[in-house]
Amino acid sequence: MELRQLQYFRAVCETGSFTHAADTCYVSQSAVSQQVKALETELGFALTERQGRSFQLTPAGKLFGRKVADILDALENLRFEAEGVANGWATTLSVGYLNRYEGWEVQAAVAAFAARHPHIPINTMSGSHDTLYHCLRDGTADMLFSDRRRALNDAYVNLHLVDGWQYVEVSEASDVAWASELRVADLRHLPCILMATEDQQDVEAEHYHDVLGFSNDFLFARSREEGRMMVAGNRGFMPVEMREQTGRTGSIIRRIPLVGQNGQLKSEYYAYWPKDRENVLIREFGDILQGMFESEG
Repeated sequence: MELRQLQYFRAVCETGSFTHAADTCYVSQSAVSQQVKALETELGFALTERQGRSFQLTPAGKLFGRKVADILDALENLRFEAEGVANGWATTLSVGYLNRYEGWEVQAAVAAFAARHPHIPINTMSGSHDTLYHCLRDGTADMLFSDRRRALNDAYVNLHLVDGWQYVEVSEASDVAWASELRVADLRHLPCILMATEDQQDVEAEHYHDVLGFSNDFLFARSREEGRMMVAGNRGFMPVEMREQTGRTGSIIRRIPLVGQNGQLKSEYYAYWPKDRENVLIREFGDILQGMFESEG
């Protein structure tokens, strides 16, 4: 039983065609047919059966095809990991992501990467923009998914992924709960709830005050859940960002668009990593993450 026979048969199963399998494997159709026939002869049972000018998999062929796909995936992972050891590549991946972003894409990318490389640990961490920035600088994180607050640095790969729409979340008991949209000035009488660790509170408050124009008193939560509990208790409002323009939503907590002179405010989101520390795992995760955003683009 040869590896190429298994590869050809997998291609036949996946494409449903000997012709398309040949194109996928960059060989002739006769080569695929001959190797699948040789595989059947060695196994002693049929994997396919002809129906006029087409074919279908036998029950044994369906089972064999599923198991062959698992085996070939395992072999590819083994080759990838062994090649990484031989070339001194990283054998783990650490990804930081912004705690304020509301979206499924990072989770989906982590799941997809783990499925491709089940034996390579992928570690994740959430935090404020500056917390993540320092993790990237000191090597705690290999790459980040975060908003843009600084000028793009040529020493980094700066992979633009999406623009996030800005909202504020308020309690239904708030006096602004039924507004269709809100401006920063409309919120000046309410405390602003930010997610930040104790050592990053001043940095986050400074950004929201100096860059975004919030002159509010600031309260701090350690997590999104804690922040939302504070919002539910009508202690203030919490800025959040979403990929989609969802309009006003929710009942206990209402999410209302935050607007400026030119409409709803947005933030740019990037994947970042240092060029001099790039490796095949970082590049692959970046490609997967970009694909997640493009799939809904």
